[in-house]
Amino acid sequence: MGIINSMKLQEKAIKMAQHEIYNIRAGLPFSKSLAQYLLHITTDAPESLTRYRILLPTRRACRILRETFLSLNEGKPILLPQLSPLGDVDEDDLSLMMFGGRHGFLDIPEAIPPMKRQLLLAKLIRNVPDFVQGHDHALALSNALCRFIDQVVVEGLALSDLYKIVPDEFAAHWQITLDFLKIISEHWPTILAEHGQIDVAQRRNHLLHALADHWQESPPDYPVIAAGSTGSIPAAGRVLGVISKMPQGCVILPGLDEDMSDEGWSYITESHPQYSLKTMLTRIDATREDVRPLPLVMVGEGAKNRAPLASEMMLPAQVSAQWKNFNTRADIDAMLQGLRYYSCRTQQEEAALIALLMRETLEMPRNITALVTPDRGLARRVSAQCRRWGIEVDDSAGRNLADTRLGKLIHLSAKIGCGAYDPVSLLALLKISLCRFGLDDAHYQKMVAVLETKILRSDTIISSHDILLRHVAQDEKNNEVLAFLEAFYAAVLPLRHTAWKDGASFDGVLKAHIRVIENLAATPDQSGADILWRGDTGEAAALFLSDLMQHSALIDDVDAGEYETALMALMGAVSIRSAYGVHPRLLILGQLEARLSDADLVVLGGLNEGTWPPDAGHDPWMSRPMRNAFGLPGTDQAIGIAAHDFVQGFCARHVVMTRAEKVEGSPTVPARWLDRLDTLLQAGGRSLDELSDQKYYGWIDALDDHPEFMPYSRPSPCPPVSVRPKGASVTKIEQWIKDPYSIYMHYVLRLRKINPLVQDNDFALRGNMLHEILERFTSQYPLDLPDNAEDEFINIARNVLNEMLDTPDALRYWWPKCMKIAGWFVAHERNWRMDAKFFESEIKGNIDLDVDGLPFNLHGIADRIDRMHGGYAIIDYKIGGPFNKGALQKGALPQMPLEAVMLAQGGFNGRGFKGQELQQDKKHIPAGDTQYMGYWKMTGGAKAGEAINIADKLDETIEIVLEGLKELVRVFRCAQTPYLCQPDAQNTLRYNNYELVSRLKEWAVLDDMADEGDF
Repeated sequence: MGIINSMKLQEKAIKMAQHEIYNIRAGLPFSKSLAQYLLHITTDAPESLTRYRILLPTRRACRILRETFLSLNEGKPILLPQLSPLGDVDEDDLSLMMFGGRHGFLDIPEAIPPMKRQLLLAKLIRNVPDFVQGHDHALALSNALCRFIDQVVVEGLALSDLYKIVPDEFAAHWQITLDFLKIISEHWPTILAEHGQIDVAQRRNHLLHALADHWQESPPDYPVIAAGSTGSIPAAGRVLGVISKMPQGCVILPGLDEDMSDEGWSYITESHPQYSLKTMLTRIDATREDVRPLPLVMVGEGAKNRAPLASEMMLPAQVSAQWKNFNTRADIDAMLQGLRYYSCRTQQEEAALIALLMRETLEMPRNITALVTPDRGLARRVSAQCRRWGIEVDDSAGRNLADTRLGKLIHLSAKIGCGAYDPVSLLALLKISLCRFGLDDAHYQKMVAVLETKILRSDTIISSHDILLRHVAQDEKNNEVLAFLEAFYAAVLPLRHTAWKDGASFDGVLKAHIRVIENLAATPDQSGADILWRGDTGEAAALFLSDLMQHSALIDDVDAGEYETALMALMGAVSIRSAYGVHPRLLILGQLEARLSDADLVVLGGLNEGTWPPDAGHDPWMSRPMRNAFGLPGTDQAIGIAAHDFVQGFCARHVVMTRAEKVEGSPTVPARWLDRLDTLLQAGGRSLDELSDQKYYGWIDALDDHPEFMPYSRPSPCPPVSVRPKGASVTKIEQWIKDPYSIYMHYVLRLRKINPLVQDNDFALRGNMLHEILERFTSQYPLDLPDNAEDEFINIARNVLNEMLDTPDALRYWWPKCMKIAGWFVAHERNWRMDAKFFESEIKGNIDLDVDGLPFNLHGIADRIDRMHGGYAIIDYKIGGPFNKGALQKGALPQMPLEAVMLAQGGFNGRGFKGQELQQDKKHIPAGDTQYMGYWKMTGGAKAGEAINIADKLDETIEIVLEGLKELVRVFRCAQTPYLCQPDAQNTLRYNNYELVSRLKEWAVLDDMADEGDF
């Protein structure tokens, strides 16, 4: 009896020592092959399928296999096996798999929540000596540090072993990094111990090792299959090794290369697609000879044929010489069936092509198309392109919370509540559909429109929230807008009141911010809480904020600006996947999600170096020699994993590969695998470009093509005389001469360029600042200049710049110029006032000219008018431009001569129209002759200023300009005279607000082409 028992034990030991490993080669539908295999071996007893425990890489893989079973059974009810994720194992799964055995895994400490870990590491970083950056930089560094710690833990290493790396052998900056990492290694384990928790990756390792120990000692009495894992995680690889030796266990590998020679196998490195599988087999003491093809797989032949091509394409460099004989050993035509390749000009064209392919496959019932790409920019573009047909694509990565309406409400409310005045952010917040702060929609929309057009885009400089309220309160007509703004600021008051306190706690600011968000979202019928925290987005945002509130005590006190940046740094990690409303047959998958997915058409997008494969780049914490010394895998391992995912997709039955030759205007380099494939094909007299179907490029162009496109011609409107202007500003006459079309747009159609919310720091702003400075200075000292006139000028300039510039950088740019202008202007003014007396600045003028018995109103504002012994001086301030005496005397610069006409007729009476009301805002200037005209040009450059004086032939110049204006009026009083756009290409405006409206660049190019001819 003892001999029999001994023989049974020996037989069991032999069986345990043998590996049970199968392979589903690349190109075969993995989940379908696995499901068919399981259904086949349980055909005689379908109920036995429930005894099987299937371990898959991720939870998504479990869902895919479950859906595959239902698809194979045509949607009918079926008893499914037990599906568990190996890469995301938890206590519930282990308690089922280890039932009846040891439960020591229950003593493993809890995993530290991800946000808590990031905040603790950020706090540790901020406590490092000499760290002076803000919370956002600390959070970004802590996020990178989390990934580094996970790498160390996954590989079974310990941060405490950093001393093994000798700092003296490396450059000085690496020595600093090592010192920083040692600080982390000394404090982080202590912090985890204090909280009674461990890293997520460490807990996963413990759980996987506990499972491996249990099954090694007590193999389960039910079948266990581990499928789809490459064993890249050492702890998971150990579980695979144990399963492969269990009496009822087996491992099914994804895409092991069965065609590669032993010589090629021996040269495999980290960047090769088979490296992970080779490493896993080595770890479990198995070889390729132990791996057998999974039997009884029902698939077509087309997919099988491409695996040898992929194997040959990925050969290590040492054996790639055999490519030249590949065409004699294989049928390349059969391998290329179902394979297409498109090299697009831009990423937008690539996205349009992929979207077109997706839409085309929907014409085939039940066909599934999957775009596989690591490029999130391409994925978003494809999703947007598909919306042109009303199709929402299922994107496995989801959307970032910060890109949703609710995310923008959270961000902008924090920016307005915690930051300085920003009209762009203010208006963007008010225009979010979730923002109503208790008002009905119609009134709310009206007030936002009035606030934008009448207040925020007015000529008034507004630099703070208080100034905005005071400006609105000045006019009784704005009472409704004032009430609207007061309601808004009352809604955001809790955040502003809390955030601007000295030493405000992050927890207090966060709670105040949540109250503000709910205040802003409230409507007359619903509270903000009822509106915001529902649906996929609302639930994700509520979970994020509650999680942040739970751990907010770990964040140090913040100032107003730091709260916003820290909040955005944390919110950027939150993704949302829509559970409903997406198309069931169109998928966008990352590389990991695509491993077990079966699609009828696989599109491999973004095949450029740096994207797929990813740029190996550099580890911010360790150089390659340091990683080797510490025991971490090389950075090329990520390339090998990306290569494996590429091969899995490449070997599918129907495949389209795409890339963009330019991304965001920069040239790209094709993925190395495309170059390898092209080289291999050329050895057989073929080319990669032959795989393109040119009709798709034409279809892309046709989607946005207009068959009756006619180039736009030069605008030449001829409005009725009754609507033509009956007057004009003196500043518009030169514009009328050079570009009548802009006069038509301004006076006939009354189209105006709206003011920007934030004025650009350009010449227009500089001109406004200079005029304001000079007006204040001359108004303050109209008679005599003080001894410290330059200092007074500088003080006025400082006040004006502080009012009109919103950034310190802009102030630093303009201030040196103002200093130079101050010296020049004061010196010039002292000399000038020896012969002249300041009279008035920025004064309005208005006269009616008689043109053939009909009045033509001429009006304008003179920069400055002074009194001289023999008459008046008209001065125009300029900051640049080609203003010269000759051009003025020829009538090409009519502004000042026309001001002289107005002055001679007593037109400068200080009155002007504001709205519909005639207002007196300056003193009256008696009629008189003009003795002097001058351009005072002040640039603040190498030549700070220059006075261009015109004192001779003034009467002749004024007469030429006046008669020219009258003739201009006569010509355009004719109904047949068109308002041409830039009739003389040699005499154009320096600045033209209507250039885009006139489509100048389109018809001007056509005119140039028409002028070209043969000599």
